[in-house]
Amino acid sequence: MIREFCSSSPAAQATAMRARSISIDFRLISIESRCMDLELPRPSLGLVIATQVLLGLLFLIGVAAIVLLPGISEGLADMFPEFTDLRAPLLAVAIAIIVLALITLAMISLLVHRIHRGAVLTRSSLLWVDVIIATLACGVILVITGIVLIGNAQAGGPFIGLVLVTTCLILVALGCISLVLRSLLRRATLLSRELEEVV
Repeated sequence: MIREFCSSSPAAQATAMRARSISIDFRLISIESRCMDLELPRPSLGLVIATQVLLGLLFLIGVAAIVLLPGISEGLADMFPEFTDLRAPLLAVAIAIIVLALITLAMISLLVHRIHRGAVLTRSSLLWVDVIIATLACGVILVITGIVLIGNAQAGGPFIGLVLVTTCLILVALGCISLVLRSLLRRATLLSRELEEVV
């Protein structure tokens, strides 16, 4: 084929080159149209609404807990005198944990909205996942702080210690799961960016 091309006249060579470039252009247009028509699967609107409603209810419960915690802690201090000196520090730890939980709920709500819009593969989504991971890490630190406070005061029983250790392990597990999901999201974002550059 190369010999035939070289032995042909210049006019025939130019015609062959134009035909080949047109063929390549048509292939590129076909690839581009297929890439532009590609849409990521999205959750149904009903599922998104139900998820957002549940997240909103949890957020309101968290806000109500912050308002009610001072009165509840005062009542518990009266019922359990060994916790009287720990009322203020444990109340601060509990409120801080709830605030972190509210931040996490807000980030999850934003991610759910992005997923429904089909715009989750962005750097800002990675930033929101980083905020979730950071709040989980701070939650672990706060739970450990609570364990240390209760242990130093020699207050409570084994059941409270078991609950706090279990909570700490759950937060660590959620953090590890979030890190795995973040790596997947980062990979998908990079692939999407490479695809956009090719198109």
